[in-house]
Amino acid sequence: MYTLADKYYVKAADEYPFNLEETLENLEYALSYDPEHAAANRLMGVMKREELKDYKGAEECFCLSLATDPDSLETCGEYLQLLLILKKTKEARRLICYMEKLPGADIARLLAARARLSEMSRAYDEALHLLREAMLETCCSTYMMFLEEEKERVQSKCEMLSQIKAVIV
Repeated sequence: MYTLADKYYVKAADEYPFNLEETLENLEYALSYDPEHAAANRLMGVMKREELKDYKGAEECFCLSLATDPDSLETCGEYLQLLLILKKTKEARRLICYMEKLPGADIARLLAARARLSEMSRAYDEALHLLREAMLETCCSTYMMFLEEEKERVQSKCEMLSQIKAVIV
């Protein structure tokens, strides 16, 4: 049985990201009927992160969503993206470990997130290793191309680092 909150959430999801005003209005309705509606809180978090750059508000929405539905891979993934933006590496590592235990977790994406964390700490060789592992895990050619681009970016950073070290020595 669908609730009014579900109805307004579906309308909001249908409008996002093309009509932000309608999305926001429908999300506000959904959350007024059910303040703990996991999917509505997740989408509100996405809007706050992407459109409003309200990272604190986005984090609150993702935490509310996970409190209601802690096994939501979709919410975990969106929250992970926020943690990476905020460079909250310790929390991101913990979330990745948690996500690995959830049924249906996309291991390739989790390996890519680990690679991003390694890259952020300038452990480029580790990042490249993790990206190669992710490439072995994915079954999606589009995601494979994305991983290839990530690998090229990290390799270019390795080359820049080598050049800098050569100049210093």
